[in-house]
Amino acid sequence: MSGSTYTTALAGQASLSINGTPWNIQGELTWSPSGNVNETLKGQTAVEGFSTMPQQGYIQATLRDAPSQKVSALQGASGLTVIATLANGKVITAVNAWHVETITLNTQEGTFEVRFEAVEVTEDTV
Repeated sequence: MSGSTYTTALAGQASLSINGTPWNIQGELTWSPSGNVNETLKGQTAVEGFSTMPQQGYIQATLRDAPSQKVSALQGASGLTVIATLANGKVITAVNAWHVETITLNTQEGTFEVRFEAVEVTEDTV
């Protein structure tokens, strides 16, 4: 039998804070580390090599609205520290992040999606 057996959670619960303020995650927290992205360079004769370009990282989630928090303060915000703590013990941190896209609030569910991008999105294990 191959593979590892873990006795701790690998997925599930997560928490998110923006500049130290906790927000309730309704679902679908995703993230991508910052770093380089390679692209294969092909000519008509052969694969010639690759190029590499820097790529921003991101933290994205569907959040739940709350009376004590101002959703509009996130729209277009920058200079943010966004920290996601995952069930598997990882801590994802976006430093000096900025909000992208438009926030649209679903009032029936009390939810909205946010995406924060940053030059530096790191992954640490607690």
